[in-house]
Amino acid sequence: MTTCIGQTIVLKGQLSAAEDIQIAGRVEGAIQLNGHVLTVQPTAQLTAEVLAKSVIVEGAIRGDIVAGQSVALQQTASVAGKIAAPRIAISDGANFNGRIETTRQAS
Repeated sequence: MTTCIGQTIVLKGQLSAAEDIQIAGRVEGAIQLNGHVLTVQPTAQLTAEVLAKSVIVEGAIRGDIVAGQSVALQQTASVAGKIAAPRIAISDGANFNGRIETTRQAS
């Protein structure tokens, strides 16, 4: 199951879920998706600390990202902050300003 947070939604506070999430709107706060995937769509603007199994970024994130498996910055991504994950992929055209830390994959 995947939940979508639409383009016109503004969420302030802590977002916690036990399912995959797609965000197209604006989120300010903390996002915690233990064991699940966060997809940040091209229209999304996040000012958040992110903790998830995997993170796919097509939009903008200002804040740290910690993933148990992987982080993928697509061509349209813009990220400012630290990324920590076992696998990190940055596509040509993605904008990244911060620090990368490779970690061991969570068992």
